[in-house]
Amino acid sequence: MTDIRSGTEEVETEDGVALATGVLGPPDAPVALILAHGFSMASSDRRLAAVAGGLAEAGHAVYTFDFRGHGRSGGVCTLGELEIHDLDALVRLARREGHDRVVVIGASMGGFVALRHAALLGGVDVVVAISTPATWGVSPRVRARVLSLAVQNRIGRRILSVRGTRVVDTLPEPPLSPSQLADRITIPVGLIHGARDPYVPVEDAVLLHERLAGPKRLVVLPEFGHAEAAYTPDLVGLLESLVEVLLSVAGGDGGECRDSLATDC
Repeated sequence: MTDIRSGTEEVETEDGVALATGVLGPPDAPVALILAHGFSMASSDRRLAAVAGGLAEAGHAVYTFDFRGHGRSGGVCTLGELEIHDLDALVRLARREGHDRVVVIGASMGGFVALRHAALLGGVDVVVAISTPATWGVSPRVRARVLSLAVQNRIGRRILSVRGTRVVDTLPEPPLSPSQLADRITIPVGLIHGARDPYVPVEDAVLLHERLAGPKRLVVLPEFGHAEAAYTPDLVGLLESLVEVLLSVAGGDGGECRDSLATDC
């Protein structure tokens, strides 16, 4: 039986930010899954950790990390702009470990970053984006507007810092969004979105699905909420099936599928 490893280490990004990382699963697994969390989350979140553990038990090498400004990592959060360098550091780490395929599974801001990374830097085989905004900026949803106000307010940023998320004092110029970059993304992409998402409308996933240039799958879950807050053990099976489908079309003719629940389409 293949040994299961569990460990932590620190990696540094190209722009000098130290990131806290973790790894689970067989060291010789052919597929590496990198889990990219959402804004104000961290790899230590019990729901994300449970999904990571389930994917590792299924035989995958699972890499987790805290984005800059989050959890145990250094730096400050730039709301998806410079975070592509964080993800790239994890991709390079997984490649050095010798895995045949590298898949990024990103939630909310993590999905936003994963799609930007695929378009601007590349180096991954598949992306799965969960609850992902199509554009940078204020969502029409009330909860998203409240969070945006907190980020732009000194007191709000202080509250976020106390809760483990350190945000840059001056917000960056809006970076190119996934919807603007989608035609550059030719690798297979899976989009998972909840019909009950209180932050990002399902229309964002539909827009991304329409604009992506490569093979793509859109899965809309009627009872799913937003990102890690909606993670359950059932998500492990869904992710495994979707990743298998996307890897099977990687490098091939691809195709499309838009379905409310199934991933075997």
